[in-house]
Amino acid sequence: MAAVDVRGDNSGFVDNWQSGKSLAQCNLHMLTSEDSCDVNFRVGKEEKLVRAHRYVLMSRSCVFHAMLCGPLAEKEEIKIPDVEEEIFTEMLKYLYTDTTRPTAENVTGLLYLAKKYAVGGLERLCLTYLNSSLTAENACVILEQAHVFDAEKLFDRALKVVVKNGDVTVRSPGFTGLCASCFHKVVSAEKFITADDTGFNAVLSWTEAECKRQGREITPENKRLVLGDTVYELGFTSMDMKLFAKTVVPSGIISGDECTKLLCYLISPDTDVAPFKIKSNRDVGVALYADPIHIGHKKEDSSSTIISCSQDMRLTGLWAFGNDSCIYDIPLYQKHTTRGRCTDLYCGLENDIDSFCPCRGKDKKTWVQREVSTVLGRSIRNEVQLKLSKAVTLNSYIRHKITIKRAASGMGLSDASILNSITFGTCHISVSEENGPSLISRLILEEA
Repeated sequence: MAAVDVRGDNSGFVDNWQSGKSLAQCNLHMLTSEDSCDVNFRVGKEEKLVRAHRYVLMSRSCVFHAMLCGPLAEKEEIKIPDVEEEIFTEMLKYLYTDTTRPTAENVTGLLYLAKKYAVGGLERLCLTYLNSSLTAENACVILEQAHVFDAEKLFDRALKVVVKNGDVTVRSPGFTGLCASCFHKVVSAEKFITADDTGFNAVLSWTEAECKRQGREITPENKRLVLGDTVYELGFTSMDMKLFAKTVVPSGIISGDECTKLLCYLISPDTDVAPFKIKSNRDVGVALYADPIHIGHKKEDSSSTIISCSQDMRLTGLWAFGNDSCIYDIPLYQKHTTRGRCTDLYCGLENDIDSFCPCRGKDKKTWVQREVSTVLGRSIRNEVQLKLSKAVTLNSYIRHKITIKRAASGMGLSDASILNSITFGTCHISVSEENGPSLISRLILEEA
């Protein structure tokens, strides 16, 4: 039957808009056109009118069923002041059509409504979206939302991303928006690593934001107050001494006695620093020497260290002997096998060497340089931490050579034997010196 327009002359013709439409399309039309709506909502601070159908709401949500049916049913317009009209309408579209498109702007509100009205399908859709869109830049925001909505799996995944990408996450706007509980979870994590100045400045920014949330004046005393016992989890025990003296001490968030205790520890690590936590694994790295290194005097030196791992690993940095006045040049090479044409006059083969060529043993193995650049992390007793600007993957069972040229050091090395075999987790690492002793004291690795 052909569709005809509704006419104002009561001629009996109707608009057959239902023809060819799916159930979801018909439901959406009923919602958007407000055809036969029998329940009214006042939504948001501006109390905008949103109309819907009792039957649909009651059939999709046990909460709406209780609100609209029975002795406790709402008789008048239902006020919903805690979300904006656009978000509420988007939830209604899901109830009517079973589909929606979460976005970065509406996913938090939709998740809130899904929890509030027990709409399990919408909740799963929002959590899936958050999981798929998780990045280092938004991980703090998602971590906080997962905490608010008690989404344990999403919380654990977001926490791993935040901890793994410390230098990025502490710079994101979401870091200062963390609640005290989430903030404590992040900074107390053993593998949470940031540059000392970046991490501490981010902590100060968080304390200021938390003071504002609690309606407190921003003072050193109140910053310490909102930190609470989390102050003992901060990475003071692995901080550069000069940075500690120039940044932490003037901030006023730790007392004079605590400053003295921490400075004593930074000078002599065998002193008691309790209740401050010692993060012994913080960028410590894999040691290449078992015995102490004798430091002599030398203006310029170099070394090449060859390593091979039993599984793929990521090299994120290294510790080198020296101090922050040294100048380091660090190229990294990967062993590469190439095959060329057979050069044996008696072989008689002109094709590229393959498995049938008796001269295949003449494959060439060469060192191919890989791009690597480093930045100075921090300096401690006779060692400096050099962070790679970009992590380098060390492929399994492929030999890698790290060459270090160091100028203006005033330090030489002797009387030490490098460890030839090292175990790091489930990975076995072979180490040898091409010319030594190696200027590398430790490698900072993580599983690929």
